[in-house]
Amino acid sequence: MGKKLKIIAAVGAVAAGTAAIFALKKRKELEDYDYEELDDDFDDCVEDCENCAEDAEEGVEETLDKVEDSVEEVDE
Repeated sequence: MGKKLKIIAAVGAVAAGTAAIFALKKRKELEDYDYEELDDDFDDCVEDCENCAEDAEEGVEETLDKVEDSVEEVDE
């Protein structure tokens, strides 16, 4: 019984050490991450979305104009 308990304690210690090393590596990785680049990418994405929305709005307006012209022709 004592031998099994020692084995379990050793495995637990190894697992805890591995988790601590992994956490330290992740922390270092997050500290070194270039958040300014991420912010620039986000700004570019938002700008692209705004341009797409403007293009879509123009397309809808053109389509509505065509529909209105067609309806006026039918009414005449």
